[in-house]
Amino acid sequence: MSNNNEFPADLIPLGKILKSKGLKGEVKVFLYNEDSNTLKKNKNIWIECNNEFKSFNIEYITIFNKYKIIKLKDIDSIENTKDIIDKKLFVSRIDFSKTDTFYLVDLIGFLVKDESNNIVGNVKDIINLPTNDSLLIDCNNKEIIIPIIDNFIVLFDYNEKYVIIKNSDTFINKC
Repeated sequence: MSNNNEFPADLIPLGKILKSKGLKGEVKVFLYNEDSNTLKKNKNIWIECNNEFKSFNIEYITIFNKYKIIKLKDIDSIENTKDIIDKKLFVSRIDFSKTDTFYLVDLIGFLVKDESNNIVGNVKDIINLPTNDSLLIDCNNKEIIIPIIDNFIVLFDYNEKYVIIKNSDTFINKC
């Protein structure tokens, strides 16, 4: 573990540490994308603790049901896990396998428009629900959620950084 005020500027949230698992300092992790293969032995992860990011190196990973069990170097007891429980874990964008690929997290900050080109708001976050992923949109200081499914999404324009939505009157009327 290293306390480092110098952390990568391209950190991407990958999951959340749920709880301790066992007595040796292992932790149970929920990954936002359970199919992700980004976490690997000897890979660095970042955890935000007390308003600063700390770097940890992965000693080993095992699978337990739909969760990953991770053992971090320098965390050798259940007591040492207390500071990282219920915290998000991040990885550097560089650690993803393909740098030319877009990820859902890349949509944060995109402008949201309807099919008539009216501005609805901005993507504030991505929400991972059991049924589908959804956009959390800031719409006139109110939050609305739009599922990322064909019934509601027309287009993601990664170059111009906007999303076009459709069939969204029900959502937009809440703004």
